[in-house]
Amino acid sequence: MKPLFATTSTFAKYSSEVLTYLKENGFELIINPFGRKLSEGELLELLKIYRPIGLLAGTEPITRSTLEKAKSYLKIISRVGVGWDNVDRDAAREFGIKVYRTEEVLNYAVAELTLGMMLSALRAIPLQDRRIRAGVWQKGMGRLLEKKIVGIIGFGSIGQRVGELVKAFGARVLYYDPIPKDVPWAQARKLNELLSQADIITLHASGSARILGEHEINSLCKPGVIIINAARGGLVDEKALYNALVSGHVTFACLDVFEKEPYKGPLKDLDNVILTPHIGSYALEARMEMEKMAVENLLKGLRSISQNSVDRSQESE
Repeated sequence: MKPLFATTSTFAKYSSEVLTYLKENGFELIINPFGRKLSEGELLELLKIYRPIGLLAGTEPITRSTLEKAKSYLKIISRVGVGWDNVDRDAAREFGIKVYRTEEVLNYAVAELTLGMMLSALRAIPLQDRRIRAGVWQKGMGRLLEKKIVGIIGFGSIGQRVGELVKAFGARVLYYDPIPKDVPWAQARKLNELLSQADIITLHASGSARILGEHEINSLCKPGVIIINAARGGLVDEKALYNALVSGHVTFACLDVFEKEPYKGPLKDLDNVILTPHIGSYALEARMEMEKMAVENLLKGLRSISQNSVDRSQESE
């Protein structure tokens, strides 16, 4: 059987259907033995050992150097996720390695997590829970999502789903995106305008370039803003965010992604913060569908390579 390697440590944990499907198609799947995100060196060493024809990839760095060393046997990279900025796609293209991702499948999972964070921040639900557990009966005043201005940075399929959800609560939706969208219920804004007007800012942009730095957080965002990041670690300056939370300029922050994971920084010591361990895709239904799509993408890519080989062989006859 031809070897495949999955770097995501929980691959097929909740359903063995994809494993059966791969075996029926003549492939053996080896799953990340470390049970965590791999470093570049660990990934390269495992690729050397197993020499897989296909890689079901997580968020680990897949660099030019790694791809160059693996190009003799690795033909397909199928991201188990929507983002692919961790893959050097220019190098992959140069070395003839096809790269796929699971588009659209995480829209609801990430959007619902974002909404949950938003409502929890507005009503300080985690803090209220911790107080009762500590023996303190103290009613804290919260706020409504209704009539709030929600600013969405990155208005692709996930950002638009978030917009639909908050609109149902009676919020007004602003968005910033390099590509204008034909969405009548949301208004496009320049980034500076969105930051100055939004009561709640939620990030759903691709890439890893900083969007909210010290200047944006403290000089452009309105006082009392809530900031949510369920997109990419590094989009928000964590040190600047910490200082703004301590000063009260930012009322509450919710983060599912971090510059360095696992996160061990000072934000965990603040009461006005909700932190989750990168669980945007960790809704059972979405996770199973994402793994299924990743496998289908991988097999589709391998079939196209096989067909191209047959076509070239026939041309040479």
